[in-house]
Amino acid sequence: MDSGHIAGRLIVSALPGPDLPLKIERALADLSPAGVILFDRNLKTESQIRDLTGAIREVVGHPLLIAVDLEGGRVNRLKHLNPAWAALPRGIQQADWEIAKLEDLWDSVGQAIVALGFDLDFHPPVDLDDSDGTNAIGDRSFGLDPQRTARTARAILGGLQRAGVIGCLKHFPGLGGTTLDTHVGLASSPLSKAELWERHAAPYRELCEITPMIMTAHAHYPAVDGPEPLPATYSPRLLQEWLRDRIGYQGAVVSDDLEMGAVADGTSAGDRACRALEAGCDLAMFCQELDAPLYARDAIAARLERGDLAWDTISEKSLRLKTLLSNYTGARGARPKYDAAISSLRTLLKA
Repeated sequence: MDSGHIAGRLIVSALPGPDLPLKIERALADLSPAGVILFDRNLKTESQIRDLTGAIREVVGHPLLIAVDLEGGRVNRLKHLNPAWAALPRGIQQADWEIAKLEDLWDSVGQAIVALGFDLDFHPPVDLDDSDGTNAIGDRSFGLDPQRTARTARAILGGLQRAGVIGCLKHFPGLGGTTLDTHVGLASSPLSKAELWERHAAPYRELCEITPMIMTAHAHYPAVDGPEPLPATYSPRLLQEWLRDRIGYQGAVVSDDLEMGAVADGTSAGDRACRALEAGCDLAMFCQELDAPLYARDAIAARLERGDLAWDTISEKSLRLKTLLSNYTGARGARPKYDAAISSLRTLLKA
């Protein structure tokens, strides 16, 4: 496999619309990414989603992750499809649910999205937060208690896993306490190193052995990285020393969207992707169209060929993705029935 193909499999990309016209099909086949994330602009009806996810797999031609952001509350890409989807509660409400019921709920959610062709849900967020949402977390959070947050997240991960869906803790090491939405700019955490480790990193410490994926935060943590602005996504101290070495996490790490305002600092898509990979991410994610991930793929390949990125390190990242695919999509049985999963979801929401 040449460096371009290897580089493509370090990227999660998005698509511009609800179908694959020839130009987009060719670009997607050329990129050959590790995954594709779909948004409201891509998701119109149940049958259209099934057709699109099937077409993506056919075009890419190798096992990949098809992802969605589905939390409940205001982060819910499927709420327009069915009243049951729209009724999924906010995170702060989910934290009040009985654990067994919450796990069953996310098992039903998982079965329904598998039926639509998804493999990965970027959920749950374990940011400890009680803000008004100016940092884009707010009521998406399960609250300020690390144990309650970990307990809620464990149930969600368990339910998704029962359905064969990959869950993802986010946003490491925590956006709680920040006051700026990272879609707009680089947030800065006011937390001390002790607060960050003992409370905000606690859910990651407790769940590191069961979560298949973790997403990074585009916030700066001066107590860890010093005063020079540096997103956690680019921080070897946080991703290598804290997450890998101290916490002992062995699973996959994905960057948050590398087209968000927090990292859109005039650097190229290639520089952003390479910085994330060098810091400790296994996957670099781009959530707009296909131009940026294609440029990033070429930059990663060029650095591989020059020796600026170590092949051994890239091999480790590729192995984590291969293991993830094998453990979930490779072990999945027959596709669930969508209508039955929605019926179960509706019943649980009414109970």
